[in-house]
Amino acid sequence: MSQRKLQQDIDKLLKKVREGLEDFEVIYEKFQDTEPSNNSYREKLEADLKREIKKLQKHREQIKTWLSKDDTKDRQQALMENRRLIENGMERFKSIEKLMKTKQFSKEALTNPDIIKDPRELKKRDQVEFIHECLDELQKQLESHEAQNDDEQIERHEFHITNLENILKMLQNNEMDPETIKDYQDDIKYYVENNEDPDFVEYDTIYEDMGCELNATTTTPVPVSVPQAAATKKSPKKELNSAKKELKKLTISSSSPSPSPSPSRQSSIRIPSQTTKLNNLPKSTSDNTKQPATINNNNNNNNTNNNNNIQQEQDDAKATQQEQTTKKNEDDSQQEQELQFPPDKTKEIEESIKNDIESNKAFKNPLFKKELKYWLASKKPLMQPYKEMPPKMVSQLESSLLNCPDSLDADSPYLYQVPLSNPHPTSIFFPSEPIRFTYPYEVIKSNQGNLNPNDKTHASHQSVEDIYSRTSLAKIFSKFDLDTLFFIFYHYQGTYDQFLAARELSQNRHWLFNKVDSCWYFREIEKLPPTINMSNTIPNNKREDSNSDEEESWRYFDYKKSWLARRCGPDFVYHEEGFEKL
Repeated sequence: MSQRKLQQDIDKLLKKVREGLEDFEVIYEKFQDTEPSNNSYREKLEADLKREIKKLQKHREQIKTWLSKDDTKDRQQALMENRRLIENGMERFKSIEKLMKTKQFSKEALTNPDIIKDPRELKKRDQVEFIHECLDELQKQLESHEAQNDDEQIERHEFHITNLENILKMLQNNEMDPETIKDYQDDIKYYVENNEDPDFVEYDTIYEDMGCELNATTTTPVPVSVPQAAATKKSPKKELNSAKKELKKLTISSSSPSPSPSPSRQSSIRIPSQTTKLNNLPKSTSDNTKQPATINNNNNNNNTNNNNNIQQEQDDAKATQQEQTTKKNEDDSQQEQELQFPPDKTKEIEESIKNDIESNKAFKNPLFKKELKYWLASKKPLMQPYKEMPPKMVSQLESSLLNCPDSLDADSPYLYQVPLSNPHPTSIFFPSEPIRFTYPYEVIKSNQGNLNPNDKTHASHQSVEDIYSRTSLAKIFSKFDLDTLFFIFYHYQGTYDQFLAARELSQNRHWLFNKVDSCWYFREIEKLPPTINMSNTIPNNKREDSNSDEEESWRYFDYKKSWLARRCGPDFVYHEEGFEKL
């Protein structure tokens, strides 16, 4: 008796230990999910953990005493396991207690940052490690594809690598939640591990759904370096043309007519040509006396040419300004004309309506006079728009304008660079052939060999032209049981499914439909032993066949009350005209 009581006490204690450990786990998870800044709530959770661990320590002492006895040898393994779990919980509580006693910016916390950990930082670290692993694996695959010169795979891998690097950058800058990466972690892993499988189906819009899609190719400005030798070899004509272009830009950009350039500017424009002329003069020892005269003549000619060119440029700039102002005025006038309300044509519309009423004989009909005023009121706004819209129409236009489709509503086209002539790899689970709508007559004929003798006689009467029995839906209906067929017939009225269910019941299951009471009937034929006297046992509704000793009985499907097939009573008499032939 004492041994039995001891076993009961052990069971009760183990149950309490299990419940206490469950409560401890719940509080411990709450503590881990709480932010370190929420000190008050974490202290409350620490107190709850302390209360639970004290209860478990009491149970641990009791387990120790039982382990020292010889009566509990058969339960020693379970007691040791529970003791180990309690001690594990005690160690976790000690770490939490140490964590709460450590201040955030103390020397101990700064030297050992693993003591204080934010749960969000832990999640972020896990996702960063996951993305680094994916990038390393994709980089290895990219190197192998580059060795094989597989341009398509290289482009696809580069697209994924750039997007993963962007995700890593956003994650490190706290611009993306680690939970979103965790939601799509399986999809990223599926691409990294299975992108070379023949049955691989790519998730095209994964980065778009995550909200961090980047293009594989980014446009970068290419600096154009001009060699110094080419710059030094500029001719004086090119320098003069560049000066003219600068002057033209200045005159066009100014709104008011620009004054004539100052002498300093003219001299600054003339200096390059003069210097180049001087530099380009031939140096000869025999013509030293003639050089000053030629230089003066050249300078005078250049000055006159430059003045004439500058005046022409100013005139051209003024002409272009006038053309631009005239074009702007014309555009403004056109916009004003477009924005103007159309002229009032109410009188013309009323006259045209009166002419229609007088000329058309239908309007003179007395039956049409009652509705004529409504017709006139509805036709006027169609021919002449309102000057002032009704408030109801204004509100409807505003709502339609606010709810009009945007470019974001449209799907971004994913243009494949693979030619359409190449077959796209699909999974083996997709059907490779279309569903057959009809089955050939030879298949039906071969299937008739598996039918019962009664079914064979009935199937022989079916004609080859019976298209309904050869459809795929009819083949599916042949697999349904009677309960399903009756449900389709009675609960899907007026549908093609009801028609197929009725054909299946009548032609393949040999049920007869009564038009009077809308019930289905079935004739059963039972063979009788030859010793029974048929004249005494057969009721009025059963007929005797003296040659085969068979008994005929009828059953009907009760769809109103019991939804079962019941045997007909003795009052039932078969009348062929009451049944429908399908």
